[in-house]
Amino acid sequence: MEASLWKNRSFLKLWLAQLTANIGDQCYSFALLWYLLQATKSGSALSLLAIPEMVAGLLFYLVGGVLADRFSPRLLMVGADIARVAVVIGVGVMAAYGIENFAFFLAAQFLLGVFSSVFQPARTVALTNIIPLESLSRANGILDTTFRTIRILAPMTIGLLASAVPLSTLFFVNAGSYLVSVFFVFAIQYSPRSRQVDHTSKLTIQQYRQDISTGVSELRQNQPLFLVLLFGNIGYLIWLVTYNVGFPFLAERMNQGDGSTLAMLMGFYGVGNLLGSLYMSRAYYTRHLFVILMGWMMQAGGFLLLTGGISLHWIAFLGAALAGIGGPLIGIPTVTAIQIKTSETNVGKVYAINMLLFTFFGMLSSILGAVWLGKLPVQQLFLISGLFLAVLTVVGLYVEKHKNAKKHQSFGA
Repeated sequence: MEASLWKNRSFLKLWLAQLTANIGDQCYSFALLWYLLQATKSGSALSLLAIPEMVAGLLFYLVGGVLADRFSPRLLMVGADIARVAVVIGVGVMAAYGIENFAFFLAAQFLLGVFSSVFQPARTVALTNIIPLESLSRANGILDTTFRTIRILAPMTIGLLASAVPLSTLFFVNAGSYLVSVFFVFAIQYSPRSRQVDHTSKLTIQQYRQDISTGVSELRQNQPLFLVLLFGNIGYLIWLVTYNVGFPFLAERMNQGDGSTLAMLMGFYGVGNLLGSLYMSRAYYTRHLFVILMGWMMQAGGFLLLTGGISLHWIAFLGAALAGIGGPLIGIPTVTAIQIKTSETNVGKVYAINMLLFTFFGMLSSILGAVWLGKLPVQQLFLISGLFLAVLTVVGLYVEKHKNAKKHQSFGA
């Protein structure tokens, strides 16, 4: 089955588009963080970079979801990539001329968040048009594995490149990667079973509201899908603060570790991510919620192991890897369930609602991080987080078992 995906020319083109864009994104992230660090000398300033993208997601994900269901997802992806080319070139020009006004870079992050809010729902819908339903999980797994592999391997190469060329060059590399992505995406051909899209329809405010209402109504009527979205995202209430705050503080406490200790922790987490993605790219499953809960259970186990990482470093690295394995077991089944369990006309909107939930819980987690910072020992942060995820898993398993029992009773009747 997996080999047939590589014979699918449209999937191969989409994979190549994402491969090049992901490499370019790593160049952009490295260059932006390093440039602003040199310009501002402020860790607080760097921590603000994620906020504009989150705000853009909250404002525009539903817009992107509606557009993905109403218009050609291929053209939406092409348009979003072209727009991102313009933004990235603008950032590169600012870096080349030594412009250090932080507000400009925040504005660029906001714009990139807007265009990503259009691109991601469109890509989710496009996959349903070029991949058979039974292969969607593996397709999502392959794309996720590619992304995580690049995130692990690319920084080493980018670091070498950055030492040989002006830092602003990396921004233009990212722009070039988006242009390559445009070429591959535009060449995608939909299969004969693809939906018919009315390119002449105009999207009014009233129609937009009706479309959103349709997506929300589908979730109300489709309780299994609603549970997937709920349990697939509620764990991020504590995950973000545990990763972004807990990992650095733990690394600092591990025998007075330096930046290399943090790099090791994040590296083991990344390796766990990759192993989880490789497994999901080959796994066959129908109980999406169960797989998601197993992912949170692995995260819980990893965080609980991290509580002992200060005295025993190998336990910390093992815990980071175990928690990392759980990540793909949560994200991939969530997206696949949306693609499979949602009606054809609502995939983009339901995916957008899922991303809104993710962003909402992520922002709450960031607020919790600000409240926690310096108030509790880092071991307690990991302990509380691990116990929270363990309880979440137990509750989810009970709910899933109850729903399956009711389904079997209805079939028996």
